[in-house]
Amino acid sequence: MLTTPIISVDQVTKVFSGGGGAVTALQDANLTIAPGEFISLIGPSGCGKSTLMRLICDLEQPTSGTIQVKGKSPPQARRDRDYGIVFQAPVLYEWRTVRKNIELPLEVMGYPQAKRKERAHAMLRMVGLDDFDDAYPWQLSGGMQQRVSIARALSFSPSILLMDEPFGALDEITRERMQGELLNIWGDAGTETTIIFVTHSLAEAVFLSDRVVVMSPRPGRIERIIPIDLPRPRDIATRESPDFFELVTAVRASLHEA
Repeated sequence: MLTTPIISVDQVTKVFSGGGGAVTALQDANLTIAPGEFISLIGPSGCGKSTLMRLICDLEQPTSGTIQVKGKSPPQARRDRDYGIVFQAPVLYEWRTVRKNIELPLEVMGYPQAKRKERAHAMLRMVGLDDFDDAYPWQLSGGMQQRVSIARALSFSPSILLMDEPFGALDEITRERMQGELLNIWGDAGTETTIIFVTHSLAEAVFLSDRVVVMSPRPGRIERIIPIDLPRPRDIATRESPDFFELVTAVRASLHEA
């Protein structure tokens, strides 16, 4: 049975104009994403991965083509708070405690104080930081800060979580641990949460995703979409399986062919 897509990208092109002339960052992109999917965008620097993500969440507007999010335009989806966003840097407020950072979007949305506190505590338990609600961001490691950022993005239960290289600044051991934690958090949040994840790491894309979207050098185009049919839940054994290495090799070959 076909599932109505939560996100539909139809012939989308984005051209940036500036003093150096026009630059086509994305060209004729077509992509449909089902509810609850984990999709990774991968490709060389400047291929339009982040641009595509920013177009979906209304941080940029397409030059041509259309995007639908839950049957709405991206501006309407943003107004309806369908998105949570996690960037490479955690972007936490140093003068607010961990709990207060998580409560921030709930404050903006007008949640009562008791409800904000209850929700923040629930999110801290989900990301394994129950004992750090009164700590400040500067007292946490980089991986812990990113967990706070993920908790904040999920605090108001968005349908879609957009993640732009969230683990790119972490060392490899911490990065692998965070990948496992993200999958656990995603499972705890419910499989109806759709994730779009931008990364440069082939192994990361394969480990996390249901499908990997391979993009070409600028002007960015979607060259191939590779299904990742590894069983869930995924763990260290997944990374060591022949199927995992075959899929990483397939993604690498697609990047070279793009």
